[in-house]
Amino acid sequence: MARPFSATSRGYAPARPEQISRTVIPVEVMDVMLSESHPEFGKSRSVIIGAIKGRRYDTERGKSIENLNWFNPIDPSDLKIPLIGEAVLLIESPNQGIIVKPTSKDFCYIATVGILGAISNNAFPSPINTNEPPTTFTGNMGPSSEAQIGDYAPNIFVSPLVAFEGDRIIQGRWGNAIRFSNTSNGSEDQTFWNGSGTDGDPIVIISNGLEETETFTRTEDLNDGSSNLILSSTQQIDIEASNKLPTEYAELNQYAGGQIILSSDKIVLNSMEDTVVISGKKGVSISTPEWKADFTEMMDILKDLLLEMKAQADGSSPFVTGAGPTGINAKSKTVLGSIETRLGNLEQ
Repeated sequence: MARPFSATSRGYAPARPEQISRTVIPVEVMDVMLSESHPEFGKSRSVIIGAIKGRRYDTERGKSIENLNWFNPIDPSDLKIPLIGEAVLLIESPNQGIIVKPTSKDFCYIATVGILGAISNNAFPSPINTNEPPTTFTGNMGPSSEAQIGDYAPNIFVSPLVAFEGDRIIQGRWGNAIRFSNTSNGSEDQTFWNGSGTDGDPIVIISNGLEETETFTRTEDLNDGSSNLILSSTQQIDIEASNKLPTEYAELNQYAGGQIILSSDKIVLNSMEDTVVISGKKGVSISTPEWKADFTEMMDILKDLLLEMKAQADGSSPFVTGAGPTGINAKSKTVLGSIETRLGNLEQ
């Protein structure tokens, strides 16, 4: 359970005006350096993967794309690639020349501007001033909603996730997201994790393939065909098993403790060099459309069957036939004895 937070116990101080960056410039994205196959890759050593060619809205309207500048991302280890026609913000930042000149600087882009408030695409399709032709506002964006936003990126709509108080949500353009959240029993929005646990108990949800809903926003759903990874703490997770489970495993949504849930249309565990280990302190269940089995129970049945076959082979439990009881089968006795030893080595 999370501790109550108090700012009075910490020495926080607001930033002074001189500590705040003075220059932030919005530019329209005209091109993106995605790989070394780009025709302009390598022409300048300072232009890196993820760089954008941008046109300033205030001073460069109508300027040809060939005469525009490239701007690198502020942090190349954390890329958010903008689409053609979207707006990004530039800030002043030091460049390599700072070694010899303390004031040496360039402009880097820091963020995409959500002009349309959309998750998938914020390319602005028409000029702000309708008396001005589109060609003086953008390089390749016209008033049509079918305007190109890249060479192959589709122009689609993705419903944004519902947010809960204090959430940290990272949403991709294509229906994928990472949510750092907590139990929010006071929220009016229903989820598969609220309704149990204490407000503030953490949960992490990684989802992919989120479907568009009838409402504008959506929440993650473990049973809608999307792929989900959930790391919970105290929440009882509402999940439906695809097959019937053994009785002792049947109530999946009753567990209220830390658990990891992986749900998808298909799951592959593939170890390239070493082993795959599955270990359950209380048990392991395997379920298919034809069988539902507790692994311990399955091995106990195999052991009982082996013992019965061994008893028949050594004559202690013979078959009764018309010619009399069966006798000892020395060969089977030896083979079954070896199997019993091997099976015994597996037993805890």
